[in-house]
Amino acid sequence: MYIRLDVFADMLGLRPGDLLHAVRSTGQLDGLPLPARCQVRGAAVMFDQSEAIAFSQRWQARKPEPPAPSSGEPLMSVDAFAEQAGIAPLALWQAATTGKTLKGIPVPVAVKSCHGRLMFEPAAVAQFLQHYRAAAVRQR
Repeated sequence: MYIRLDVFADMLGLRPGDLLHAVRSTGQLDGLPLPARCQVRGAAVMFDQSEAIAFSQRWQARKPEPPAPSSGEPLMSVDAFAEQAGIAPLALWQAATTGKTLKGIPVPVAVKSCHGRLMFEPAAVAQFLQHYRAAAVRQR
């Protein structure tokens, strides 16, 4: 039996678009390989139910990487963050404010917003950049 992508995304606690991006780009979520997908012409992306349930159990049991500790350094603006990552500032701002991922990597949570400008902890930015660049290398 097969389940649709949106049902599988709901099982994982993700938005369907984020799961679809992971399926089409790296085929992984947080380093875990996604189950094989099938797509009938003109139909939704489908997953084998038993494989999806097994993946969901592994996904729920994983230990997410702990957030980066506060470094005590001055906070980094979204513009400086975007420049270091090579991402358009607007795309980074949108991902940070809506909780979207970039290349399957979650954007760090802004520490504070100062007059509409998001400010990030430098250690969290460095951690994000490490994963973001590794994802870019895997996609090549």
